[in-house]
Amino acid sequence: MSRHLGSAQAWRSAALIGIAWLATGCVLTEDQRIDQELAQGRFEVHADALTAPLKTPATFAYAPGSTVHLADNRFDSFEIEGLLRSALARRLGDLGLTAASGAAPDYLVGYLVTANEGAMVAEAMSTIGMPAPRTGEGRELPVGTLVLAISAPRANRLIWKGSIVGAIDPESDPQRRQERADLAVAALLRLLADPADA
Repeated sequence: MSRHLGSAQAWRSAALIGIAWLATGCVLTEDQRIDQELAQGRFEVHADALTAPLKTPATFAYAPGSTVHLADNRFDSFEIEGLLRSALARRLGDLGLTAASGAAPDYLVGYLVTANEGAMVAEAMSTIGMPAPRTGEGRELPVGTLVLAISAPRANRLIWKGSIVGAIDPESDPQRRQERADLAVAALLRLLADPADA
């Protein structure tokens, strides 16, 4: 009896180890999760090529006009702003950009989440205080689109801009909003780091 019990426990342990191993193997990397979201049509990404190489290490500051809404304020702007800034600081740090402390920053980073239908790229760029874009200014941005732009303030020149449709859904639960903000910022900055991903 005890021998059968020991054998059953050994099989049970082996099965649990196997299940744990399979579960670990099924965990998607962030890049795989981004690709999955893109393939399922949850994200639609638009990004320009860099107009000048991004020098690193460098410093950045958020553009004063950065905001999470363009017109009406249907979003919980404080929560979403916190989610975006947290994700941006992490991702920009991975690219070699750190927050400026006191001195003039090398780059300005502007962001905006649209909250009204029919917002245009040019209007969004103007709202966040970025130089006018050279392309795509007449494109409409659906509600919940994250626009991200980087400029060189000394030259008053736009270095890069990107947008991701479907980035923010205010109706989703807090965990999902955090996940979407993280993935949206990662998807955009992945294109900035490696334009070949576009």
